[in-house]
Amino acid sequence: MWAAVAHGFIATVLGLVLAIALVAVPSLSAVEIATIIRIPDAGFVELAALFAFFAMYIVVGVLGAGVSSLLYHHVEVVMGKMYVGGANALAGIHIILMNVGIAGATWTIICAGCLGVVELWSTNQGGSGWSIEQVVEQVATQFLPIVGLMLLLTGIGVLAGGIGFLITYRKK
Repeated sequence: MWAAVAHGFIATVLGLVLAIALVAVPSLSAVEIATIIRIPDAGFVELAALFAFFAMYIVVGVLGAGVSSLLYHHVEVVMGKMYVGGANALAGIHIILMNVGIAGATWTIICAGCLGVVELWSTNQGGSGWSIEQVVEQVATQFLPIVGLMLLLTGIGVLAGGIGFLITYRKK
């Protein structure tokens, strides 16, 4: 439960920071709009990196952690089947790896997207004036191995949790 609360708090704070930045610094919004008009693909890059992965973080990080804690509560409190031994270890692996993995994957790609969009800005707007291809080559490719590793950790964590659940659920 506390993981869901922590993820929810982080998502709220970072969402508010983004909203405040866009409202309080209108020139930032103007630069973004100018970049998207100049390079239409930039809008897709930003949308995918920022909004899609932010949504993924909320769904898997916030909601996934909350649903996982409800599942563990249901199995132990309602069904009366306690996680012990290996199943308990698998549950711990699930909670740790899923939370670390999804936070690491989503926030890494969000940061990469933000850095990439800034590099797309023209030089008189504070960017490098790079093309989409240059951003992919210079920015995205550096972050993708980290994102892949974090998604692998997420998957291993969820798999461990599923195995621990089956072991506990099948107990007499």
